[in-house]
Amino acid sequence: MLEIQVPLLAAKALLLLLLLAFVYSVVRRGIGDLRQVPEEGKTYEPNRGARETAPAENRNGVAGRDAVRSPGRASSAAALVVEDSDILAPDTRFSLTDGAVSLGRSSANDIVLRSDDYASGRHARVTRHGGLLYVEDTGSTNGTFVNGRKTVGATPLRSGDSVRVGSTTFRYVE
Repeated sequence: MLEIQVPLLAAKALLLLLLLAFVYSVVRRGIGDLRQVPEEGKTYEPNRGARETAPAENRNGVAGRDAVRSPGRASSAAALVVEDSDILAPDTRFSLTDGAVSLGRSSANDIVLRSDDYASGRHARVTRHGGLLYVEDTGSTNGTFVNGRKTVGATPLRSGDSVRVGSTTFRYVE
């Protein structure tokens, strides 16, 4: 009988260690995400240029932050346009004329997705190389998707591509 109890005790101990390791990794990741929660009052103000600026409103009609809106005419500059979001108003435009643009919950990002539970603090970035724009996931928990496919490395963007970061879906336009 003692011969059976020793392996069972060892299996129980191993299972307990695996459970503790899992709980530790979940807590550690949660603390890391909490440290990157954006501070109140810091928001991204895109390049206003010749376009009109209006406060973005969430679906509840509450004004959020300044965002560039197209006044009805097409823009020649590359931009991310909000298609679907719980936190940003539809058709809100974010210009991509500058070098790299970062997206995420942290106020240090260029496009802040405050209160988006599915976005990481530093979720993704859009960069320009050789005349093309690329989107790259920066180690987010839930991933970054282009046209419904999870990105691996830098993924080139073409006009009309759908980019999902957290629960927000953007349309890339040139």
